[in-house]
Amino acid sequence: MTTHSENTATINFPIEKVYETLSNKAYWEYEAAEINDEPGEVNEFAADPIKAVLYELLPKAALPEAVRGMVSQDLKLKRVVEFGPLAGDVSTGTVSAEVKGAPVRFNADAKLTGNGDTTELFADISVEVAIPMMGAVLEPKVAEWVDDFLNREATLIEKFISDNQ
Repeated sequence: MTTHSENTATINFPIEKVYETLSNKAYWEYEAAEINDEPGEVNEFAADPIKAVLYELLPKAALPEAVRGMVSQDLKLKRVVEFGPLAGDVSTGTVSAEVKGAPVRFNADAKLTGNGDTTELFADISVEVAIPMMGAVLEPKVAEWVDDFLNREATLIEKFISDNQ
């Protein structure tokens, strides 16, 4: 079974600034260091089109409570973020992630939409936990965590722009 959710986060900068930030390897290094309690790393980066491959460590304590009992150690996450070129006030992309050694993955169709001085980051998220009889219970919890993660990401984009203007 797969759980779907949608998330929209507002970034208080114009889309040109947001896109320029996502096109900058320094931003992804900042995000990898700041998005979770444990710093991650940028394994691969390309600016045109945007592609960032991040290896991150998810501390067991950061997982939804319902999942913690099933996990013996911190989880290694590989996350790939891609955005195509900016066309007017829109850029579309994808985010995918998989947890090493666990049957958990999430994918999102993402869209950046400029609206004057703000940018909306929209994600249509699919979460799959392939554990018989438990997946349906755990997927909504993981989807909640992904929603929170995307909101933290929007906040980091905003902070990076503010600190680096």
